[in-house]
Order: sequence, then structure tokens, then C-alpha cells
Amino acid sequence: MFFILSKTIGLLTKPFAWLIILMLVAVFFRKPRLKKGALIAALVVLIIFSNPWILNFSLKKWEPAPVAIENLHGTYDIGIVLGGFARYLPEYNRTQLTDAGDRIWQTISLYKQGKIKKILISGGGREGTKPEAEAVKETLVMLGIPENDIWVENASRNTHENLKNCAGMIASAQPGARCLLITSALHIPRAMRCAQKNGLSPDAWPAEHLTRHDNRFWGEWLVPKPDALNNWDRLINEWVGMLAYKIQGYI
Repeated sequence: MFFILSKTIGLLTKPFAWLIILMLVAVFFRKPRLKKGALIAALVVLIIFSNPWILNFSLKKWEPAPVAIENLHGTYDIGIVLGGFARYLPEYNRTQLTDAGDRIWQTISLYKQGKIKKILISGGGREGTKPEAEAVKETLVMLGIPENDIWVENASRNTHENLKNCAGMIASAQPGARCLLITSALHIPRAMRCAQKNGLSPDAWPAEHLTRHDNRFWGEWLVPKPDALNNWDRLINEWVGMLAYKIQGYI
């Protein structure tokens, strides 16, 4: 029930959805005052949520900064990479990365550099299809990573289940293991709290940052960006997710 409710509420937290609702009000409601108010509100939403400076400022407050490889102390027993970065296409028998694919690239890089000994992939899938974690494991084996160094958790559907199931696996197979949690920078605050709630104390390796850390020409920050709306969707979704997880007792 919580899984379905969280996905439904998520649809109402998107600035683009707010724009559509306000425009529908402006078109279909007859009262001139209401129509004017809806149009003004839609314009305000568009200006604020398409501005790259406002977005970047908000992201910088939420996302942890990138971590330099040399700042990792020693070697980790397990790198836990959270799902949501790949999908299996049964009709083509292939695994496709999503825009969150940087996290598996970071995981491979950390493994190849000797920073993690084992890779634990956490991610289920739709009923009747190959779970994400299983599909990704097959790809990693094809890329030359030994099968014995890849663990799979293939029953989870969200962050809470990811970390709960991973904690159980680690407690059973390698209690006290030193872990590194690998997921998107946007997702790190909620994922770390879930890990701690389930008895894990990992360090974090944030991937696929949305925050821009380079020095742009100031004029670029004033130009509206269509992709800003999508990134606001993702940021607000994390805020709502954090609140929902607190209410549910997951963090």
C-alpha cells in the first residue's frame, strides 16, 4: 500500500504537473479573476522552476559534494549499489542503462581500482521479468568481473527495501563488513538514513551529481532551462520521499 501511495503522491509533486493544472484552470473556469490568478501563478511557477541558478542553489544545499578517490580510506569489503539505473528488455534480451547509469560506472571503477572487494547490486523488477540486479550481474560478468565478487539482492522495489534486504544479506554472509554505499548524490541523504536505520554504517559515494560546480558566466544562470523542470521533479521527489519515510518510520 505504501509503495502504491508513494508513487501516486509523486505525480502531484511535479512543477510541470502544477503548470498543466493551472493552465487547465485558466482555460476551463469562467470567472475572470480565477482565470487571471491561474495564469499569473502558472507564469510564476514557470519562471522559478526553469531558472538554473535557483535550481543549482537548492541542489547544492541537498546533494553531498563529490568525493575524490584518494580520500577513501583503505579498501571496503562491499560496495552497495542501489537499483534504478538499468532495465532489462526481454524482447531484445538486453540490459539498458537509464540516466542514473553513472552509479554502476562508478561501482565498476571503484572495483577496478581496488577500493571495493565485492559488489552488492540491489534491485528487483516487474513481475514476470528478469530482476534488474540479475540482469546487471550478467553484464558485469561479461565485462570480466568474477561472478564470485558480485552479490545480488533482487526482491526490493524501493530504497527502504533495498537497504533492509542488503543489511540482512550482509549480516548473514559477512557481519561487520566495511561498506560503501553508491547511489545518486540526490538520493544519498535518504539512502544513508535508511542504511543506518537497518544497522549499517556505510560511507557514501555520491554519483551522477545534478549540481553544477563549475564557474559559469553569470548570464547563463538567467537563461531559462527546460531540463530544470525535470530536475526539480527529482529534487522535490526526494524531499517528499524523506518526509514519507520519516512518517512511515523507515528512517
